[in-house]
Amino acid sequence: MQGGQLIVYFDTNVFDHLEKLSGVTAWDVFRVKRAVKLGYIRLVLSYLNIEETLFIVSSRPKRAEAQVGLIFELADKHLVARGHQLIINNDIRAYAEGVPLQSPYESLTAWMESEIWRLVAPVGSDINELKSVVDETCRIKKEYQDFMVKGRKMLKPMADSIGPRRYTFESYWKANNGWLAEGLAKRARVLVKVKRRGVDGLLKVKSVALAVGANLSLLYSHHFENRTPASGDSRDILHVIAASSADIFVTNDKRLETALSRIPVDGFQVMNLQVFLNSLPTWI
Repeated sequence: MQGGQLIVYFDTNVFDHLEKLSGVTAWDVFRVKRAVKLGYIRLVLSYLNIEETLFIVSSRPKRAEAQVGLIFELADKHLVARGHQLIINNDIRAYAEGVPLQSPYESLTAWMESEIWRLVAPVGSDINELKSVVDETCRIKKEYQDFMVKGRKMLKPMADSIGPRRYTFESYWKANNGWLAEGLAKRARVLVKVKRRGVDGLLKVKSVALAVGANLSLLYSHHFENRTPASGDSRDILHVIAASSADIFVTNDKRLETALSRIPVDGFQVMNLQVFLNSLPTWI
């Protein structure tokens, strides 16, 4: 929360449902816009929302333009989430050095906005660039999914022999969060300093706790809850990191809501759009 205002992160499916009036009314959309206008909430602007909207540009160009238009209308242009790797590395290095965390946000510049619209409404060579962006994202998502499928094939028999009743997510979290947090610290090249301060302390850093938790919760669902790895899993984890400084994460993906809700982290609520709408004060 900043200055008494709630910082809120919308999953891309929420913008999609608001723009299409899918499961919501025009009054619901008006209330969200009013909550923003009155300063009750500030919405994070995430490149992931834009990136995922680019997937429908070729097939539904008008819908894509309308959705990006809604994103720009609702989101705070001074709350543009930085890249996920930058957020994580900055927070880990700040913890390692014992200094305050840097802001995970930057402001949207006119150039950044024009570059986004160039891909949302492409002409000429922009069409090829859009295709390259979409193809590269698809490759990364497929690569991650294939890796998770391979891992599930190897570990599922052992998980089945144990069962979720004997090995709850809470136990799974406690047994695995340390090595995963150390892996992130190693990638940030400050593992020695982090160990000196304590890995348990690093796991109290919100972005780290959510990154570790999202990975572990999805893995647990693959191995112990019979959920097949999906192509969107990698992007779900990135959404969580981008949302790590928000107070509320809103998603209409029930599976993701369940996976994130069990991560033991303070100051981070996960809910669907209807619950979020119901939580707004009556004066909005």
